[in-house]
Amino acid sequence: GEAWEGQPFDLESAPNQLLEALKYFEAPIEASSRRGVGKEAYSWGYQPQAMMRALAGYVQSVAADVRRICAREPRCLHVPSPCYVLGDIHGNFHDLVAFEKALWRVGMGLSPAGFLFLGDYVDRGQFSVEVALYLIAHKALFPRKVLLLRGNHETRAQNSFAGYSPCLQQCCISLFGEEVGMSVWESINDVFDVLPLAAIIDRSVFCTHGGIPDPSLLSPIKTQEQLIKDIAAVPSHLPQPDPSGVGGSGLAWDLMWNDPAATESPEEGGCNGGFGPNTARGTAHVFTAEELDTFLNDYGLTHLVRAHEMRHTGFQVQHHARMVTLFSSSGYCGYANDASCILASEGKLRFIRLQHTSRPSKSSLSTRAAAASALEGGRKLESSAASSSPSSPILPP
Repeated sequence: GEAWEGQPFDLESAPNQLLEALKYFEAPIEASSRRGVGKEAYSWGYQPQAMMRALAGYVQSVAADVRRICAREPRCLHVPSPCYVLGDIHGNFHDLVAFEKALWRVGMGLSPAGFLFLGDYVDRGQFSVEVALYLIAHKALFPRKVLLLRGNHETRAQNSFAGYSPCLQQCCISLFGEEVGMSVWESINDVFDVLPLAAIIDRSVFCTHGGIPDPSLLSPIKTQEQLIKDIAAVPSHLPQPDPSGVGGSGLAWDLMWNDPAATESPEEGGCNGGFGPNTARGTAHVFTAEELDTFLNDYGLTHLVRAHEMRHTGFQVQHHARMVTLFSSSGYCGYANDASCILASEGKLRFIRLQHTSRPSKSSLSTRAAAASALEGGRKLESSAASSSPSSPILPP
């Protein structure tokens, strides 16, 4: 078995120690003669350097185990329903906690559903480290239940870019100091290097961070089994995917970076043969609704669930109602967007929306959890009743 699997109730285990530390981080503490100096919610308060070094040690230990777990996983995961699916989080620990309190309040281990995360866990939000710790700790405890895909921000080149303000590297250094922070940043990226690239729920719903790949990167044999083999051929250790395809990473790049064409018209979208250059990002491709239909039909699939782009309601149904774009971080970069996730169950994709409000005081986040409890539909996506949400600004990667 895995290092920590089967020990979720061992409170002394390193993953549980990380989760205990995150509970401390989340909670407000009032100053008192007994407790001493207090702290605000969603802060570490004052911590001696030795304490932060100890925390860094736990992070590195758990990250090393999770790296071994993920390196052994298929590049395309088989996922049974029921399963929650979450899109971009981007360092928004507030919303991750709000989803937890609404949907898996007794813990991931006791939830009847599994969990599939579509990538972009870090950068742009102020709590990239805390989000990463939450995910790797749960992955260590429940490796078959918590599944992590790789997004385009799960590379060193992306999550060290200061323009993301803050990027993961900046967050690590701010929390742990230069030397220890860089070591923690490397440990987290060691996990990102080996994350799977795609998943298929119940052999019907294809999930990836960006989008479907250019057919030239796939075998001419059009079966679902061959698609899985094609993705499996991508190296399990891929520190820096390359858009030129060096080392078999062209397929990884498309899965992590591609977007749907902004228009249903191939000519207007600049798409010849179903794919065109992704001019908004300056890399990868965009794909048409017709190309998506071809991909899904060729491989015996019904829908695509992807992330990678902010949407006003946290989700958008597009491309002949066979694709959902999912975004799980509200108030992203100053926009008033909501956050959403999906519950895949009984052949349906149900949307669950966390409504955006002005960022609450740090001690009152629990009042937001109720906003996530109402289902926003439960429609089968084949139905035209699953209407698209208003289009939203698309920020660069």
